Amino acid sequence: MSAARPLTALRALAATAALPLLLTACGYGAESTDDNQRSEVAADAEKLSTDEVRIGYFPNLTHATALVGREQGFFQKELGGTEAKYATFNAGPSEIEALNSGSIDIGWIGPSPAINGYTKSGGKNLRIIGGSASGGVKLVVNPEKIKSLKDVKGKKIATPQLGNTQDVAFLNWISEQGWKVDAQSGK
Repeated sequence: MSAARPLTALRALAATAALPLLLTACGYGAESTDDNQRSEVAADAEKLSTDEVRIGYFPNLTHATALVGREQGFFQKELGGTEAKYATFNAGPSEIEALNSGSIDIGWIGPSPAINGYTKSGGKNLRIIGGSASGGVKLVVNPEKIKSLKDVKGKKIATPQLGNTQDVAFLNWISEQGWKVDAQSGK
């Protein structure tokens, strides 16, 4: 094995590790609506009953279905002459607000905000039509400070947004440990 080969492998590993950071935006709510990026709509393609369909998703790997569908033009192809427009969000509660306000028509979202939004609308504003991805969540910690799950008690933990899937899952885990926490303040 040449000396250059481990360096090349190290560069590839570093690039792969950085990819999720490049694909993930920071903050809350809709980061961009990408209105300047028009989809490829065929001039002679038949339209649906509307001129456009507004699609919301998170710009990260947890929403790979939406990322690939947009990038590869799958959604636009299925919509024919109806234009696909896109909006990105960083957490489910913000996307639920957009769905409930009519700012977007379709969205990929985690189970907690979807169920909460469906319940709050009495099943009138939202329809949950199916899952497109599954998997687990990870707690990322400083290994010098957190060596076991018991070391989490009393520490500050960040979730993307109050009421999003990670927040609800973490609060559930905390309650299973018998710990008390105020969901609003985090104390």
